[in-house]
Amino acid sequence: MNKENQENIREKILSLIDSEFESDAAFERALGLSEKTVNNWRRGRSASYMKMLPRLSEEFRVTVGELLDIPLRNDTSELSEDELHILHLYRKSRTMPQKLRTALRETIETTINLYIRSASELKTKSKRQSK
Repeated sequence: MNKENQENIREKILSLIDSEFESDAAFERALGLSEKTVNNWRRGRSASYMKMLPRLSEEFRVTVGELLDIPLRNDTSELSEDELHILHLYRKSRTMPQKLRTALRETIETTINLYIRSASELKTKSKRQSK
């Protein structure tokens, strides 16, 4: 792994820590890490986070692949361009706190269901008028 990739992983982990925890110390306590561990990560003095990727992925509810920026291998070839765009936008929410991400998912679900219901009602209304 090259230095640039490791730097990207470090930045992603630090971003997750910043978004999910009040402080570095709170994160260290939650994971049982020694004091100043995150400070050493921030200053580039340690890359011990690389050995902790499975544990960090669990803590942040992401896959190790996501931490490593490895694209998901699921076949998306049958997805439309719109579906891929929505999926890409949703995946960008990974760094959001879980409560916000849940609210976002619920909002998206509600919005789509409303549009589906409206479209169905319009279709039914249109059929009635054409009779």
